[in-house]
Amino acid sequence: MSRGNQGFTLLEVLVAMSIFAFIGLGANQMLRTIIDTREITTASNKLMNSMVRAFSTMERDFSQIVPRPVRDEYGESLGPMLVGTGDYLVEMTRTGWNNPARRTRSNLQRVAYEIDDGVLLRHFWLVLDRAEDSEPITQEILEGVEDLRIILLDEEGQGTDSWPENEDQSGLSQGQAQNLPRAVEVILQTKALGEVRRVFILASMAIPVDRQGSVNGDNPGVGNPNRDTAPRADPPGSTPQILTN
Repeated sequence: MSRGNQGFTLLEVLVAMSIFAFIGLGANQMLRTIIDTREITTASNKLMNSMVRAFSTMERDFSQIVPRPVRDEYGESLGPMLVGTGDYLVEMTRTGWNNPARRTRSNLQRVAYEIDDGVLLRHFWLVLDRAEDSEPITQEILEGVEDLRIILLDEEGQGTDSWPENEDQSGLSQGQAQNLPRAVEVILQTKALGEVRRVFILASMAIPVDRQGSVNGDNPGVGNPNRDTAPRADPPGSTPQILTN
């Protein structure tokens, strides 16, 4: 029999199988690495997008705080902003609540934040002064949150973790304005990213008040011939700009 008709020897077959197995193992490891990298990148992008949305929501709320107190379900007065002194981690009155349907409601909104089972929740009420059956609407803002701290900064840069600073400002009537901090530092402790900090500057715009002592915008669409719609003068050097969501 000539050499051209001879088959492969057992040693040649084993060597070929070893080479193919080595190539297959390398390809499998490379494919697994690509899949794992894609999953990690997708999860990281999802986390970062959630973090960006959460801070964007908080920025819209904090940057548009207005000195408008409200009444709770029991008729007790609550200050325009509560930090470390109420039922929630932070509770505030903000402006800029869009009303595309032109309903007879305020363009102001009462919002609050808390953490429940590792989830950062945002509550808001459909009315400012609540009735006994007023229930908040809850939104899930961010998962994997271990802690939320609020630091309030004054003009000198001094910080405090509770607001109002004294009991005299804890409950004010609608005609009274509570002094508000100049900036708010939000510190989020998350499982995936650790500690994340953001500082929000509060808008320096005075809210127009009608002659009856209530803040304009409490009930837009309802006529009031005695309402004084002229805004107060802004302090020198201020930039009165209210953002809307």
